[in-house]
Amino acid sequence: MTLWGEIALDGARRSVTVQREYPATPAELWAALTEPERLARWIGRYRKTADGFRLEMGGPGTDAVVDGRVLACEPERRLLVSWRFRGAGEVEARTELEAAIAEAGDDRVLLTLTHRRVQAVTASVYGAGWQDVLTRLARELGAESTPQERDGYLGEAADPAAFDAALDEYRRDEAALVPATIERTGDRSAVALERLLDAPLVEVWDALTLPDRVGRWLWPVVEWPDDPARERRLRTGDVMRLGDGNVEGAVQELEVLDLQERAHLRFTWGDAAVSIRLEETRDGTLLSLVQDGVKDAFGAGRLRSAPDFAAGWHTLIDQLTLLLSGLSVPAPDRLWEAAYLVYAGE
Repeated sequence: MTLWGEIALDGARRSVTVQREYPATPAELWAALTEPERLARWIGRYRKTADGFRLEMGGPGTDAVVDGRVLACEPERRLLVSWRFRGAGEVEARTELEAAIAEAGDDRVLLTLTHRRVQAVTASVYGAGWQDVLTRLARELGAESTPQERDGYLGEAADPAAFDAALDEYRRDEAALVPATIERTGDRSAVALERLLDAPLVEVWDALTLPDRVGRWLWPVVEWPDDPARERRLRTGDVMRLGDGNVEGAVQELEVLDLQERAHLRFTWGDAAVSIRLEETRDGTLLSLVQDGVKDAFGAGRLRSAPDFAAGWHTLIDQLTLLLSGLSVPAPDRLWEAAYLVYAGE
């Protein structure tokens, strides 16, 4: 699969840039980007609102809507809009989308689409999504569809197989932006990971210490210490029982070894321990995680070692990132597979 774009760090968030060349003039491309009847054929139904515009991207009865407003407009050269997507009952944070047009030869133009301040983890979905949308735009500008592409209401991929392949590659590229480090000693592997989270420290601390939050990003809570109602926060000395995400039906007991309010949490992990430290910064909360050396173990039908442990923590922090932003986890198994390829290739 050939990607037309890339993902880059943007503070605690990401930027997504996708490019495609079209056999058109700047005027023709501009018309396709701005005329409502043409937008409806490749991205969504456009209408003005009291404070901007609304783009309905799904089919009838589908919850897939973007609200935004025009921030800058240079006809046939540049269009900058705010962008806030709502779908499946979830609302994303406000982002910015810029379309830049440049001549690329006789009757050819290059479109550069840059989506800034995109939530981490969802950036890979936008990369694959914009690649698919620009395929629809090519058809609007006169290109023929490939045998694999299909017509359908907006919100569906023009070529589902190509979308899935691109998504896997963008996920791997995004995972490689924030890799953990691995230290191997004999048959033990230590993992260290640092991630800037787009959330206040108090919200991150809640996610680490409250049962209704822990079970949504780490592993499902089976038993909370001395609290059948599962309401109170963790304390030093507590033992919590969580469903093991790697072995069906298995349960892990984690004992809290140290807890410093809104700063440090350390708990047992098998025959080792995991330490998580938090630091509030201007751009969000910096999370630093260290897993002590864990012995290679047989699980999920095979021997699991350094790449497995690193990919596991990488994916769990991805899930924490989405929880903090109020978004659901898109196919966690595929998130793990993308991260695993990063570590297995080291």
